[in-house]
Amino acid sequence: MVITAPGLVYDMSDETYHADPVQGGSLSSSFARRLTEYVPAKAFATHYNRKPTASMNLGKAAHLHALGAGPEMVVWEHDGRTKAGKLERAERAADIAAERIVAVTEAEREQVLGMVKALRANPEVAAMLDSGKPEVSAFWAERGAWCRARFDLLGPVAYDYKTAEDVSPRGFEHAMTDYGYHQQAEFYQRGLRALGHPAGDAPMRFICQEKRAPYLVQVHTCDDLAMEVARVLNDRAIDVYAEAIRSGEWAGYPSLHAEPTALPSRYFYRYADLLPDHLNPYASPEMSM
Repeated sequence: MVITAPGLVYDMSDETYHADPVQGGSLSSSFARRLTEYVPAKAFATHYNRKPTASMNLGKAAHLHALGAGPEMVVWEHDGRTKAGKLERAERAADIAAERIVAVTEAEREQVLGMVKALRANPEVAAMLDSGKPEVSAFWAERGAWCRARFDLLGPVAYDYKTAEDVSPRGFEHAMTDYGYHQQAEFYQRGLRALGHPAGDAPMRFICQEKRAPYLVQVHTCDDLAMEVARVLNDRAIDVYAEAIRSGEWAGYPSLHAEPTALPSRYFYRYADLLPDHLNPYASPEMSM
């Protein structure tokens, strides 16, 4: 399948989506977040050389059972430390890399089934999971670049299902900082708006579930300031991507020689009791009295 026009695509396989069906390439939310974090050359390398982790596999397996869509799940028959286990994993390495399958141990399978049971036990959450189509792919063009997104669930509202160690408000705040979930939400919503879908005008909801029993669930959204910050960062990422595609150059650091490096603010707070005030730019007036 080759995408040549903007639109929503239902029932596209994970393998096809992640292989990027847009001729010449397209920008995903995860790539946009890497372009925010790194210079283009490093963002390109980390994005295209990424490998599935155990945590990612568990999340994909939970997606499959919770949403009823996604790659095939395979349960390993042998311990990965044994000769048979290593051979088994080597034989399926290409399928895993292409995201045709997600492979878990028997213990992980039982964990996933427990998570999904807890997820579906909440009537409100179950209604959310049944309110839209799973694994919907979106393709659109803006600012001189093709963009793409893949929704876990899309109906009147867009949903994304996340698994984590901590889904409390504090935990989600940390996840926004570490993984750029606000950028993901804004990127997905701009795609929906570009395609004229009504869910683009409603806050995207993250259904977040803890990976340890009792598998607690919280539904989160990003506030207005987070979304405005995300809009600016995503605008920049799209512009950087469009320029790299146009020029064929993925730039590295702007100069071989960096400016003199300053100590971060946290250093001065950490050693505030040991430093004289004139060496601490963050010393409060009260501290100097």
